[in-house]
Amino acid sequence: MFVGMSPMRVSFAGGGTDMPEYYEKYNGSVVSTTIDLFTYLVYNPRNDDSIQAFASDFESYQGLKKFKDLEYQLGTEIAISAVKLLDFKQGGDYLISSNVKPGSGLGGSSSLAVNCVKTISSLQNKKFSNTEIAEMAFHIERNILNHPVGKQDDYIAAFGGFNFIDFNSNGVKVSPIKLSSSVSSELQENLMLFSMETTRKSSDVLKNQLELTKNENKDTLESLHYVKKLSEELHDSLKSSDLQNFAEVLNKGWNAKKKFTKEVTNDRIDKIYELALSNGAIGGKITGAGAGGHILLYCEKNKQNQLKEKLEKLKLTFVNFNFHSNSPKVINLYEHK
Repeated sequence: MFVGMSPMRVSFAGGGTDMPEYYEKYNGSVVSTTIDLFTYLVYNPRNDDSIQAFASDFESYQGLKKFKDLEYQLGTEIAISAVKLLDFKQGGDYLISSNVKPGSGLGGSSSLAVNCVKTISSLQNKKFSNTEIAEMAFHIERNILNHPVGKQDDYIAAFGGFNFIDFNSNGVKVSPIKLSSSVSSELQENLMLFSMETTRKSSDVLKNQLELTKNENKDTLESLHYVKKLSEELHDSLKSSDLQNFAEVLNKGWNAKKKFTKEVTNDRIDKIYELALSNGAIGGKITGAGAGGHILLYCEKNKQNQLKEKLEKLKLTFVNFNFHSNSPKVINLYEHK
């Protein structure tokens, strides 16, 4: 039995500029880190050539089928896409799960796509680079399954750690961000993550954003240009250990992101965010495409109890997390007996 683990992420600035429709014309950049919440792919070899897949988060099941008869079904479609893309015909049982609900805005779909490519290629003894894994994962999401996603989540999961990522028509460059242990600890201590207990289909938000970008909508493009500059400013803040400005850039970025498309926010999210700012938070953002999922906030330690109490009254759930610096891995349980 083999277990693949791939981290999820929080993206701090630049989201939206990782769409090919944007960066191939204007270049894009994001700042992000992986965290210790994961997607899991368990593979158990079979003695025949049949394949079945279970997705516990979706409560979905793809019954025993031969390779040529595999179908794309909700919950198992990413794993099956990877099996078919990599032409992995060996029989097996696949179990797919994660630490958070689908639609939580923490890059779970891309983490899973990276996980599936990494795990299956490892079973085939193929040595793909992180870039190759990220590109194949993106190909699965964007070109095979037609999800209107950008590239950042695939690269974040494939490389792991704190990174500044550049996107342009010539390729993608991942530059690790080196934080001192004291700055990393302070940043970790001051970031708070809450589940809003509402999930959403990111495609519903991103489809409209994608169309507005392709059609060169003035407000959307101006907002994207602005958040790209903010990613550079936030990167500079981290390099200079200026966490106060880091928090303020988060706030600027969220206000700009709301102009991408009207689906990004709603009355409940606006109420939550304003309450957070009035109870100690300096800045924050809704993770992922917006409209639901999780909210990330920067709040200094001495004000966190008050903030936590206020948000829990609005039925939000505090989520404990830590920065995670490693790329995906595959564990062979036969070697751990």
